[in-house]
Amino acid sequence: MRTMKRTVSVLLSLMLVLGMMTIGMSVASAAETKVTATSNIGATASAAYTADSEQVTVTYKLNTAATISGVRAVITYDKAVLKLATTNTAATCFPTLNESLVANLTKTDGRLPFNASSYNGYDFAGGAVLATVVFDIIGTGNTTVDLEVKDLISIKNAPSQSDDDEVVIIDDATNDTSKYTATAEVTVSPSGIDPSVFIQDVRIALEGKIGLNYYLLDAPEGYDASKLSAEWVGENEEENVTLNYSAMPKGKRKNVYVRTHSYYLYSFMMTQPVTLNIKYNGETVCSYTLSIVDWVDQHISEFEGTNPAAVRLVKTMLNYGAAAQVQFDEYTDKLANENCDLPLEQITADQIQVSSGLNVAPNLSSIGANFVRQTAELKSGIAIRIYVSVTDATKFAQSSVTCEGQTLTYTGGTKSKVATYDNIFSFEMDKDYTFTFSNGATYKTSIMSYVKNLLANNPDNENIVNIVSAMYWYNQAANAVFE
Repeated sequence: MRTMKRTVSVLLSLMLVLGMMTIGMSVASAAETKVTATSNIGATASAAYTADSEQVTVTYKLNTAATISGVRAVITYDKAVLKLATTNTAATCFPTLNESLVANLTKTDGRLPFNASSYNGYDFAGGAVLATVVFDIIGTGNTTVDLEVKDLISIKNAPSQSDDDEVVIIDDATNDTSKYTATAEVTVSPSGIDPSVFIQDVRIALEGKIGLNYYLLDAPEGYDASKLSAEWVGENEEENVTLNYSAMPKGKRKNVYVRTHSYYLYSFMMTQPVTLNIKYNGETVCSYTLSIVDWVDQHISEFEGTNPAAVRLVKTMLNYGAAAQVQFDEYTDKLANENCDLPLEQITADQIQVSSGLNVAPNLSSIGANFVRQTAELKSGIAIRIYVSVTDATKFAQSSVTCEGQTLTYTGGTKSKVATYDNIFSFEMDKDYTFTFSNGATYKTSIMSYVKNLLANNPDNENIVNIVSAMYWYNQAANAVFE
């Protein structure tokens, strides 16, 4: 890997609460060359790189409804330009082939052969990574990474050891493209083009769902905006999207027209990076990667003396993220509050003050239903969920429920239904919400009343104590900032 590191800075601030911080950036002037991904499964992509670029990640994704039982393939590359990064492992390169995988990452001849087989089968339905490899850029010039799938076998009835159940999708004589689709992605880091050419600002969203707010310059100098698109790639698959500039909301900000988009993360994803790829004519020309925790680690000290309430809000958010990581057992290798100097103070249920008359079950018999229970969503955007069971489908079909003037949509099966009031702001977790049913019955509740009961019923469960405590202090800090 090249030893030279080029610091890429972006205009960053906290939404509504921290002052704007401007850091200058210069546009790279080095000549660009390309890394192109090709394959025999129809997956192609390319991205530009310059002398400042250090690594490139090439990813091939396969989408097939068939259960794959066997794959044999080889990735080839020009060893004079690219070198397998030492961070690659069989598990990181081939995450979907999680059984009976053989991959030779020690070869030095420009090849990475791999094969895998499973009686249980591998699931690529809806699209999953077949291979993703990180290369150090050690040379110059246009170069190609190629995937050749030599054998791709599906199985009719998994698990099975019978040859009669096998269906050949790809072999020496066959490539049945009706059975699959495939895509490729190429991401260069650093891209060689300074992100300030495209990005006016990135902010951390703390009001409701936790995430990143992006402000992209509507008319980047030297580019035809009609040919520009932006791709967001991160751990929250629901948020991964590619949008043409014209598809994003347009507004004026600091006397400059911008395009805006937000990428939201589950509470346990604060350590996980989100990559923004700017594409021109479909090819990546610039990439910028940012996680919430990275920003806090690098910049929160700049605001320690000027806005202590906002700083406390950020630190309580990190404690909340870490508690969620442990509670839901996600990404626990690095906790969000690893570098946070605000200890999490555990609370008891008695410390949470809530209104009287909450959580009283309503009578819904006249609309063909029974009230079942209420829960809270604590992983993505904070939400309240109301569960009912249907006793009379005809009556229930004519009914409705509202909250805060919003008519909610029921989801679920024919007998069990769920109504969700979503994206409750951090400073409204202690607010009372009233759900009003079409027969006039009401149900009043709050997020804090739910977690108070959760804590009261599990006082010895340290994980629950921590996540409820973290949410409590996060709410208190948000009240101090936003109210």
